[in-house]
Amino acid sequence: MYELVQSPVENNLRQVLAEAREALFVAVPFVKSYGVDVLQQSVRHDVAIKLLTNLSLENVSGSGFDIEALPRLWDTFNVSISSLPKLHAKIYIADSDAAFLTSANLTRGGLRENYEYGIVLRNPCIVGAMLADMNAYFDLGNIFDRATIESMIADVLEIRRLREELVKTAASQELQRVLEQKEKALETALLRNRVRGRTVNAIFAETILYLLKTKGSLSTQELHPLIRDIHPDICDDNIDRVINGQHFGKKWKHLVRNAQQFLKRSGAIVLESGKWRLA
Repeated sequence: MYELVQSPVENNLRQVLAEAREALFVAVPFVKSYGVDVLQQSVRHDVAIKLLTNLSLENVSGSGFDIEALPRLWDTFNVSISSLPKLHAKIYIADSDAAFLTSANLTRGGLRENYEYGIVLRNPCIVGAMLADMNAYFDLGNIFDRATIESMIADVLEIRRLREELVKTAASQELQRVLEQKEKALETALLRNRVRGRTVNAIFAETILYLLKTKGSLSTQELHPLIRDIHPDICDDNIDRVINGQHFGKKWKHLVRNAQQFLKRSGAIVLESGKWRLA
């Protein structure tokens, strides 16, 4: 029913990946080109892949993530990608039959070089529950299509180049200004993708339902930090941006209140003794 896995974990992961016949769910905050190679070599090409990762500015512009490798997944598979800030889980689930829960990211270091650990689970009830939880995480995230990912790659590569130039040369105010502009533009692109097809109110409403389902009754004061932890990109008290007619940043608590009232009017949640619960 389970198998303990010591480093290196790559061979065990490849075995689990090869077991997928219809669907594969991958949850990892960091993906490198080497990890994409492993998926392309190990997974049947008719398998649909869901990838939950963290496409934050910090991640994709750093050395631990190869965003430029992601389009290769669409070359081979039917892929859906969601980005969830603060994702730290590393889970690989083949259909609803086998799950590899591990400390290893989808990188050469994680799979071959680092001292990692993991467990392969084959209990259908446990694997099914893990898949349901991961799908709930996926739905909370920022959904990306191939065109959006590809549009970000040039900016990411330019940000990396500018950072390298800052390290190599004396700090230049102009170079720093250009870097900050590029970073802000990429952050705006990430936020703009948020409002494509879904309003901020809808995102908050879904998140409120998820939190009340998983944590029970919660007051508004208790909901705020939990929502901010899930969506730090749209709950930043230091910014007030309007993108496509929707507010991000300082107005987020007001939008949470709007989402609560919408759910209350629709009969989805009720307020009792100062705490919200599912109806």
